[in-house]
Amino acid sequence: MSLEDSQEAVSAYLARQGHLATAGAFGQQHTSVSVYSPSTVVRAPEAVVRGRWSPVVGGFVGEELLLNHRRSGRDLGMQLGVSRYYGHDAVTSSAHSDLRERQDRAIDLPEPRRLKGGLTSTVTARRSGRQFSGRPSSLEELATVLWHAQGVTDSLPVPTAQDPDAGVPLRTVASGGGLYPVRLVVLAQHVKGLAAGAYEYQPHSHTLYPLQRTPEPVDLAGHLWTADVEVDKVAFALVHVYDLYVNSQKYGDSGLVFALIEVGGMSQNIHLARTALGMIACDQGGYDKQKLEKSLGYDGTSRHVVHFTLVGHGEV
Repeated sequence: MSLEDSQEAVSAYLARQGHLATAGAFGQQHTSVSVYSPSTVVRAPEAVVRGRWSPVVGGFVGEELLLNHRRSGRDLGMQLGVSRYYGHDAVTSSAHSDLRERQDRAIDLPEPRRLKGGLTSTVTARRSGRQFSGRPSSLEELATVLWHAQGVTDSLPVPTAQDPDAGVPLRTVASGGGLYPVRLVVLAQHVKGLAAGAYEYQPHSHTLYPLQRTPEPVDLAGHLWTADVEVDKVAFALVHVYDLYVNSQKYGDSGLVFALIEVGGMSQNIHLARTALGMIACDQGGYDKQKLEKSLGYDGTSRHVVHFTLVGHGEV
């Protein structure tokens, strides 16, 4: 076959498969990478990825995390960290993690509703929804979503010589080492019986702890970059906050990876629970992380906002 025949064959094939030309053009785009890109404000994701091929550009942080979070199965640092958590003091700390919860201004939540929808039908029905109606949610609905996200369900006995009745509380979602480094913060807007404001969910006591001395409405619109959601009609938002040091003392750089897996499990439970309740929700990636952390009183160094979900009722 001559070169001309080959070109004609390729042209004819592309004419039949028009999408291939579009996909190929996208794959061959080459964003220019400046030697100053690590210090400039604008770093497009593509520039970050392509920049890792150039020695003059700073590293791709995501790649560095994946390369270093677990270098090998014989990582001595990982083994030392894990073995430390078999000690009496570490076991006792995990068994009495409820002592971290504050009770002075805690608000009791009603018992969660027992959801009877089949798993297959609930998973099939789950969709992201953005057309919020502004109809308030009940406190029971909020309690049900929170409990399914990370409520305490049982206890794993871990008896020691000093504490034979010790047990590690277990929750509705798995967590590396049972350390549960992710907190859920509720930004309530339209919840019956609950003042608008920011609250931290306390799983052990199934309570809400107000993050402000006097609850005040949180300006959701000021924290989100979204044009397709009327945020003033959202019943409540759920913010996932990762406490970096809770599991990194045991797992090192792997702690973040394990925490994000945990966030995924929590998020799935949230969406399945709200679907079974007939509510809608959508996850949001476009939020001002630093501004939100500051407004909630988190330092953004040891405690980070890593996920954001809007929940409410849809239009009938």
